[in-house]
Amino acid sequence: MSEDEEKLVGNIISIDYGLLSRENYSSPRGSGCARASNAPPRPDRFKMWFEERSWSNLKLTDDLIEDWRDLWAFKIDFTIVAFSYVWATTNLLNLPKLILENGGLAFVAAYGACLLVCCLPVIVLELSIGQLTGRAPVTAFFNLSPIFKGVGVSQLLFTFLFLVVNTRYLGWLLLYIYHIFWSLWLGRPDLPWMSCKSFPEMISAPCREAGSLSNFTDLSLTKIAVVQKESSLMQFMSALERPTASIDALGHLEVFPLVAYGVIWAVVFCTICFGVRWMGKVLPLFLIVSVSCFFAVLVRSLFMGGIVQAAEYWYGLTDWNVLTDYMVWKRAAEQSLLATGCGFGAYISIASYCKRSNNLVKDSIKVCFAHVLFSALQVGLVLSLTGYVYKKSGLAPALLIDKGEAQFWHILAYLQDFQNKQVWSGLLLLACALSLLAVFCIFALSLLAGLEDACGEKASKCCPRFSLAFLLCAAGAGASVIFATQAGRHWHELATGYLSYVTIWVILAAELLAAGWFYCAHRLGNDLHLMLKYACCWCFGHFLLLFNYILPIVPIGIAMLNARAYDRTAFSDEVRGWQWYECVGAAIALLPLLPIPLFALAAICRVCCCGQKEHGGSFKQLFGTRLRSHVSTSAYADESHYGRHERTLTRSDGTSPPRYAASAPGYLRLPQAPLAEPETYNERDLAEEGISLDDIEEEVDLERPLDEDDLIITSDEIYDLRDLAEEGISLDDIEEEVDLERPLDEDDLIITSDEIYDLLAVR
Repeated sequence: MSEDEEKLVGNIISIDYGLLSRENYSSPRGSGCARASNAPPRPDRFKMWFEERSWSNLKLTDDLIEDWRDLWAFKIDFTIVAFSYVWATTNLLNLPKLILENGGLAFVAAYGACLLVCCLPVIVLELSIGQLTGRAPVTAFFNLSPIFKGVGVSQLLFTFLFLVVNTRYLGWLLLYIYHIFWSLWLGRPDLPWMSCKSFPEMISAPCREAGSLSNFTDLSLTKIAVVQKESSLMQFMSALERPTASIDALGHLEVFPLVAYGVIWAVVFCTICFGVRWMGKVLPLFLIVSVSCFFAVLVRSLFMGGIVQAAEYWYGLTDWNVLTDYMVWKRAAEQSLLATGCGFGAYISIASYCKRSNNLVKDSIKVCFAHVLFSALQVGLVLSLTGYVYKKSGLAPALLIDKGEAQFWHILAYLQDFQNKQVWSGLLLLACALSLLAVFCIFALSLLAGLEDACGEKASKCCPRFSLAFLLCAAGAGASVIFATQAGRHWHELATGYLSYVTIWVILAAELLAAGWFYCAHRLGNDLHLMLKYACCWCFGHFLLLFNYILPIVPIGIAMLNARAYDRTAFSDEVRGWQWYECVGAAIALLPLLPIPLFALAAICRVCCCGQKEHGGSFKQLFGTRLRSHVSTSAYADESHYGRHERTLTRSDGTSPPRYAASAPGYLRLPQAPLAEPETYNERDLAEEGISLDDIEEEVDLERPLDEDDLIITSDEIYDLRDLAEEGISLDDIEEEVDLERPLDEDDLIITSDEIYDLLAVR
């Protein structure tokens, strides 16, 4: 290889990294400490593992033409994080009861249909938005359509409320785990929530052991004493939080819940403060340990007996006629959307850290398949445990299953007949705690990404990111303090009750309208063509995205039916005894929805009253998109519009614009380095004058936003072009030999035909 050839290869291979030391490019967004754009390059031996930069994830918008976002260290990290998100125990708590009450296998079929028709298209939609914009929900929706910026704000507000409210449930899981070790330390043979005799300091008379029958005289009224006031489990919880008689009497702070909440938010902070590269290592550990512990409990429960009798009972409840009832479909759609986590904006946030060429359609199918597998494991555990109790007591499984948190306390009580109940209870508690903790970390990452987007590029450096993560976790811990008071149980009941009615469904409907109708699901499908390599994947993804035209009716219908089913008697006497409980509950439910109309009105007022038209703002752009249109169209424009070999852009007067002027298509004026004025020379002449490729590189910009006359090429293809050019073959023929148009890859360079000639001229 000649000296010039070696120089050519070295220049092409190092071009991605050479730009790091150029002062005319701003520092990219990353996951760690970023040096100033005019600072000298930092030696690699001082670079930490979370300070790596990713230059292959170029994001394009109107005001952020060239912008970079940190990437997952490996593709498997993103996949496992997505699996951790759907491993949450939502179906463990709710799905078994829904199956029993809504026609057995008929409801399972309805659930599967909703998973394919509703959940899969929404997951593809959210992953597409995140991967296309490379931003958290707020900035993502602002770039899709500025008037819908409030949708992203609402998603983050609801996510924060979800974290605060569910801190109590996760805190109790940790307290149960702590008291397992506490009972072993004291050498007591039982557990404090299963025994009335072994822990008299936590029990008050009368007491009935959790899992025992509460009525022996009338079998039809007999139930398992788990969530009743006299059960040992409820008395154990009351001994730790000492609840007041009314929600308005807050009482004192309780030490045990307060410490548990602090531990939760400390773990969340340690998980998110280093960014996605560190989080991609922690959450796989959570998932592996959680699934392993859960699977061990499942296998043990299968050997307790009764699984066959329970399966026959469940199968006997199958009634296919219930599929004609719209309420069955409403419950199936509601549960499937909640269990897959649609509408929270988490998919948008985690996808924003993926490569632009990531196959999100395949990932969506994997997520749905994992959700089906995880749901089968969770329902299988409930089926096996209730089958054992059914065989033992003769109680129908419908009397042994509940919904929500009460369902988990029932499952915990059914482990009392296991040998080494401390071990099996600890495994189940650890599995559920880690699954919910993973969801906490994903939601916290979404909030942190939104804060970084709002604070600007410097917010992703070490100290700013640590500070934002600390403030976020401190705010979450501070807001959850109310649930550590003696009235925390009542406030948790109030908040969860009102948030479950309409809030998430209005947000999801607004998201589908913003992305599916105003940005246009068809346009988003065309963006898939830009991002994905395989035609079968983007075609199928495009087909799924078209479902989002009709899907807004689903969350709107669920919200209307839930609002119509509002029932005051669903709340306890301690909550209803406060005259303001409905006003406060409505405020909690409606607060996350306020940004949607407020931000829309503010955007309209800026256009109408504040002279924003002078800065390019108009009603058309307000409802339009801020994503660069030529980026979306250039990759999938057909040959009838842009001829394959006719790529030269012309002005209205028929002349070609200067290729290196600030107004040239595909070029941008960065504040750190204004582009040169219109050229008065030809780069090919430079090569003929003996100027090296290093000098030409200063004149030929090989990395810039995509333009309609750009070609995508690698170093190997440049050698192929040079060899063919030496044989006298023209560029038109060369394009037939070397595939210059294909989905963008990490090693590709963006180059024009003239620049290829400039490179080929260097011998």
